[in-house]
Amino acid sequence: MTSEESTWAGIIVPLISGIIEDMAFTEVMPSEATPQYDLAARGASLLVHDPVQGEFQLIIENSLLKYLAGIVYGPMADELNEQSEGDFLDELLNTIAGRFLSVILPEDKSFTLGIPERFSGPFVVPVPPVSSWSFVIEGMCFTLIATGESLVALENR
Repeated sequence: MTSEESTWAGIIVPLISGIIEDMAFTEVMPSEATPQYDLAARGASLLVHDPVQGEFQLIIENSLLKYLAGIVYGPMADELNEQSEGDFLDELLNTIAGRFLSVILPEDKSFTLGIPERFSGPFVVPVPPVSSWSFVIEGMCFTLIATGESLVALENR
């Protein structure tokens, strides 16, 4: 973790842990290593339009997405398909980005987000400026990436 990422890490790690623990009742551990994702992994991106511009990306192992969606959907887990898993991924990214922006922006600032868009591998870390955080749940990984000059610049304020 670089010093540039350390300020936000103190916010994002407990925030993501809280969201996942509240949704899926499972423990989340931060990881220092950035995982190598195979082509089966899934991803979603979410643009930030205002008051800064940038993008959040969430990349998750397919097995972890199925695991978390199965917990969240409970008795309906037998009816899960790729679309409902993707909907869960979109909602997870939207929740993380929204809560994160609510914390880092001044209380009187609202923000505008786009609509989550899904993507698949191969997964390439965006060009700088970028901040990323990786996590492990039950031996399976996911990574949150924030990119965009004005979004990442908020950390230094």
